[in-house]
Amino acid sequence: MIRPEVAALLSRYAEAIVAGGVTLVALWIVGLPDFRLDWLSVLLGAPLAVAGIVWLRVALRRARAQGQDGAGRLFVEERRVLHVGSFGNVQVDLDDATRLDLMAQGGRASLMVHVPDGPPTALPLGAEGVDALYDALTGLPGMDLDALHARLARIRRAGAGETGTVWTRPAPKERRVSR
Repeated sequence: MIRPEVAALLSRYAEAIVAGGVTLVALWIVGLPDFRLDWLSVLLGAPLAVAGIVWLRVALRRARAQGQDGAGRLFVEERRVLHVGSFGNVQVDLDDATRLDLMAQGGRASLMVHVPDGPPTALPLGAEGVDALYDALTGLPGMDLDALHARLARIRRAGAGETGTVWTRPAPKERRVSR
């Protein structure tokens, strides 16, 4: 009796709903509803509440990033990304990346990975397994995933095309030798 759109939305955000429930139970254990802060309830509930909040943030990020447009599948292993799509397979190592560009047109978005010895590689952000890509991107120095998600949400709301750099590898620092 549930509409298919509602069922799809609930299944997409199921992990976030469970994480929110864990966070609420943890806050109840701490005693926030009646402001009784017993040492045992704080000792048990506070770490659970912090873990629940972190889990909720990650779950919401995963739910927003779930593949929607059938653009293939992404596999990530040791920061090496393999995109299996209808036009062939492409592999890129994120450790070799020098720049990442976000390219969006209509409802579809891709992350263009630039490497020094080859053409840029397009990784569709609507592919299955894109949550593993976001996990791998956290290891890039100076990468701000919150800014990437905010920009992606703004582009999808506007429905307009946009291309822009979201990350550039910082220049290596010079080493000084003291005498």
